[in-house]
Amino acid sequence: MAAASATVAISIDAMLPAFGDVREYLGLSSDSSSVALIVTVFFAGLGVGQFVYGPLADRFGRKPVFMAGLLLYVVAGLATTLATSLGWMLVGRFFWGLGAAGPRIVSQALLRDRFRGDALARAMAIIVTVFLAVPTLAPVLGQALLQFGSWRYTFAVGPVFGVIVALWSTRLTETLEPSNRRSINLRSLARTVGSILMTRRTLGNALALMFMSGAFLPYLGSSERMYGEIYGHGDTFFLWFAISSIVMAGFTLLSARVVRRLGARRTTAGIFILLLAVATVNLAITVGSDGVPAFSFFVVGTILMISLQTALSPLLTSGALDEVGHVAGTAASTIGVVSLLGGAMLSPLVDGAIGLTVTPFAVGFLLFSLGAAFAAAWANKKNEFARIA
Repeated sequence: MAAASATVAISIDAMLPAFGDVREYLGLSSDSSSVALIVTVFFAGLGVGQFVYGPLADRFGRKPVFMAGLLLYVVAGLATTLATSLGWMLVGRFFWGLGAAGPRIVSQALLRDRFRGDALARAMAIIVTVFLAVPTLAPVLGQALLQFGSWRYTFAVGPVFGVIVALWSTRLTETLEPSNRRSINLRSLARTVGSILMTRRTLGNALALMFMSGAFLPYLGSSERMYGEIYGHGDTFFLWFAISSIVMAGFTLLSARVVRRLGARRTTAGIFILLLAVATVNLAITVGSDGVPAFSFFVVGTILMISLQTALSPLLTSGALDEVGHVAGTAASTIGVVSLLGGAMLSPLVDGAIGLTVTPFAVGFLLFSLGAAFAAAWANKKNEFARIA
């Protein structure tokens, strides 16, 4: 499941070093932004897939839908690799993203079928750790392949990896009980989604994930601008980005060990309290520095905040899925739609405000972290957060 989750990242990051060669092959100018659509269209397909695979996995079973997503991933990846025009390349990328949504969504349902509670949180943390390691290693692999030949080699990394995961996944056994198979007519699906959203713990953790996405997406969208235009370190941006990925993976793996000792709820509460404390200090020093604190402080503070936030992601996801195991596929889709689309609507509020200072980023991160903490606390009926605080 960890390898399956990495298919999303590897299909993006391995090809990034080849964008210059792609522009040259397609006859585009060196500063053309059209190639960026290769990433944008992939995410469009991934977003559409959020709606599809969960209900299908609840109707037909986990394994066939999981394998169907991987098959589409491989075929679309090969089609994109062999494309001779930007238009066909973008068509291939959309279906590539649509295929990638399959293993991403169904793997969460598979895990929920096998694990509950703290065990589910630990399993999710291990998967996120692997997912975070890929953005560090994939560009290096892509750069190495460019030395041996065409840009198409870097595009082929995704479908080749997909074949490996598919062969490995033949060992999986079906985890959906026949009694839990659900109809996918609109009325039945609406009732299922309604029951999921009426489950307090699921809705609260999904909203917490939404606020966390709103806090994190501005980092993805504006980090290069903050490092380059505000601090003048654009030439070393990818180095800091790689370091942050390594630290984030370390924090997430550490959270899995802490869960074993303290339990998922106490660990989640503790990380939230630490995150809010760090975000508050970060905002205070940022405002006190007229919006441009020392570069070293900005780097350390930002990496620490996003690492704590990332460590919360598997804990919140496992909490959201814990009580809806009988419809885990549809629940995974619903949680994904709420968190990703909601986060995508919140993040422009921060992205659009970032100009000559990093104050909007600091403000947005603290406010969205507070929103996530309140949502997670509301989801927890035992009020563990208040007791620990």
